[in-house]
Amino acid sequence: MRRTTRLQASVAGLALAAAAVAGCSSASGATSSTSGSASALLKQGILVLGLSRQLTGLDPGKSGSVDGDSSIDRAIYASLTIYTATDQLEPDLATSWKQTGSAQWTFYLQPGAKFANGTPLDAAQVVWNFDRLLAPNTTLSGASTVKTWVKSVAAPNPTTLVINTLGPILDAPERLSAFFIANEQYVTAHPNGLSALASGPYEIKSYDIENGATLVPNPDYYGPKPTWKEVIYKILSTEAARVQAAEADTIDVALQYDPTDLRLFANSSVYDTGITTSSWNNTIRFNEAIKPLNNVLVRQAINYAIDKTAIIKNILDVNEQPLAGQVVSKPYDTLVNPTLSPYPYDPTKAKQLLAEAGYPNGFSVELALSSGTYVAQDPITQVIAQELGAVGIKVSIVNEDFGTWVDQTESANAPAMYYIAYSSGYPSPAARLQIYADSDLQSHYDPPDTAYDELVQELQNAATTAQQQALFDEATDNLYQEAQAVFLWPQPLTYVINKDLNWIPNPAHWLDPQDITLKS
Repeated sequence: MRRTTRLQASVAGLALAAAAVAGCSSASGATSSTSGSASALLKQGILVLGLSRQLTGLDPGKSGSVDGDSSIDRAIYASLTIYTATDQLEPDLATSWKQTGSAQWTFYLQPGAKFANGTPLDAAQVVWNFDRLLAPNTTLSGASTVKTWVKSVAAPNPTTLVINTLGPILDAPERLSAFFIANEQYVTAHPNGLSALASGPYEIKSYDIENGATLVPNPDYYGPKPTWKEVIYKILSTEAARVQAAEADTIDVALQYDPTDLRLFANSSVYDTGITTSSWNNTIRFNEAIKPLNNVLVRQAINYAIDKTAIIKNILDVNEQPLAGQVVSKPYDTLVNPTLSPYPYDPTKAKQLLAEAGYPNGFSVELALSSGTYVAQDPITQVIAQELGAVGIKVSIVNEDFGTWVDQTESANAPAMYYIAYSSGYPSPAARLQIYADSDLQSHYDPPDTAYDELVQELQNAATTAQQQALFDEATDNLYQEAQAVFLWPQPLTYVINKDLNWIPNPAHWLDPQDITLKS
């Protein structure tokens, strides 16, 4: 979740490090033994993908970014269900499922499924993956993805999984599309999370947390045979690095290009480019433990002070509208609040609110960025700083590498404000709003916003779609009135892709090699 700026920026060498942690052993080796252009490697069955975020590890119990760790996780780990690029929920390890009680779901698993070392990939292993997140003393950051809705999990036999929930949880199958399944014995023996035992279509050949990973087919995979004989993930954590990689033909697909930079490849003989809708919604989040951001009038003033429409037009240059006062948007989200509208650009109103809050002369505040992460983040935040400065708010922009930034935003000493976009990876209404609840590690409310949290919990437990909509509207009304974030705009999904490839961009930004094929 970060960035620097454009072609003028210097780019560190992007070659993958020679020393890498191997996928299923302690051996080290080169990330890939191949060389040459990505177009040439493609003819050998080797696919090169560019990720826009630094990696943090391969343990699926720790939450990861879809533009980083999670895309690799999705290639190497099984999940019970899976969302396609066209937003269709399909079976994965689970062949079928049904609601077997008012607070219970039962999933039936692939018989004979195995991990890459031949050990059973059965219901007992899935239970362990849940139990480690449900443990009261867990420090795993992924715990919030299940603790809010799962009570207990049982395996009555190797191919049956029973999930006892905290309510009806109508979208339980959707939530499990991003729940990746690791091997208990392997994770226990490799607690650093820098290697993995595959349960999905590919396995780790080599892994370098700074530069990327190389995958090869998992011969024990229960599903369709993997398309590629090798997949190389390269980390391109700045806009300059992404542009340079395409100019040098060293990647086949990469995301997160500034829309204006896509014009550099308009006449390319190698790449097509694209801009489409995304499930990510850009916001600025607040640490309300820091004064004066604990004052709702100040947070509202910041929303009024930013000319979102002008930024979309003049910097992004895409066909988008500001977020309608909420952290979700169509067409990705199944529910939106139809009564809300964007905070209008009104610097006079912003100044009035600041004076009413006791800050007629403004104040100073820090805005933290994650280097290279979001589309056009650097020029955008420069404009935002100028616009806030015009109403008396003096902004200091701090740019950190992705890992450092994540640690900071999840800590008790989080920055006062931070630029961020989210995708849950699946369109669950409650999960989309849960990200802004006090239980989320990147939420810093003082005092906790219990009203919002209670509404999100009720939404999660709604028994009908009508109840879902009513509770969703109440929760988003609360978030809007309390101005718990700056509601910016849906982030466009921008990309370059080799002309020889077929691919439907996934709105959640999954970069899954199983979705990419050669044109015939």
